[in-house]
Amino acid sequence: MCGLFGTIRPRHYPQNLRTIAADALLDLGYLAEDRGVDSAGIATLHSRALAPLQCIDHAVRENTVGGWRIRTALGAFSTHLPDSRQVRSNLASARIALCHTRWATQGATTLDNASPLNAGDIIGTHNGDVTAPTRNGTTDSAWLFNQLNKTATIKATASVLTGLRGRAALAWVRRSRPDLVFLARTALSPLATATDRAGGLWWASNPEWLRELDDWHDLELTNPLPMIEGTLLVLCSDRDEVTLSAYRRFTATSRPRDERLAHSAAWRGFTITDRRYELDHRNHHVESAYPHRAATRSQRPG
Repeated sequence: MCGLFGTIRPRHYPQNLRTIAADALLDLGYLAEDRGVDSAGIATLHSRALAPLQCIDHAVRENTVGGWRIRTALGAFSTHLPDSRQVRSNLASARIALCHTRWATQGATTLDNASPLNAGDIIGTHNGDVTAPTRNGTTDSAWLFNQLNKTATIKATASVLTGLRGRAALAWVRRSRPDLVFLARTALSPLATATDRAGGLWWASNPEWLRELDDWHDLELTNPLPMIEGTLLVLCSDRDEVTLSAYRRFTATSRPRDERLAHSAAWRGFTITDRRYELDHRNHHVESAYPHRAATRSQRPG
């Protein structure tokens, strides 16, 4: 279980709202500690290539890849990430921000496994746990983004997501297409979106975080909309508003043990209303524990 949050902004995003949005992203980081304190990270995309940074804190890693700056740290989000004026400045000026708090379910708690992860052309964040052929301390997230890195079409991307077994909510970008953000939800792991008053789109693992954000900051966020399981969205920011570039449905499949973890892990921190919404809108299959039996669609318990 991990926490995802972030934003994608239209081309002409008001300067006065950028400072507010930076503070809001930091507050989302504090809220997301509820879903993981093993490590945390922020990746921000800027309009020009950035100079590499020197970092003397051994618990923190800074990488610059073209216009991307990725800062990851061991421990809770509040321990290392918000303490820098540069972090706040990066969050204000960024076109896209991908943010993550990690609860380690696979792989060692090291900076190599902290997200956002860079896998080839992809920079990505993952909440959940999927069946993956991992080894040498690597994570299912690293394996998953390497699989997505090989895809060249939306159809191929949806095929990879269809083949997953387990829980996954994902937010990722391709460095070769800096105007796009990919959001996907397979089985159980939640992801909600909302839009602010300047047309910026926000996402978070818990819709209540976005409601709280709207109470604390002058963003005028729309009511958070939970993504339906088995959904892939591609969002484009290269215009005066964030637009939907592609939409794809696919079959999401969980494992029997994921069903038992839904209330304690996947929906951690949810309000009763949000939990009921998840139960009422389940849309995934459960992989049979017995190979000779077909998978069955998840039902609300009676």
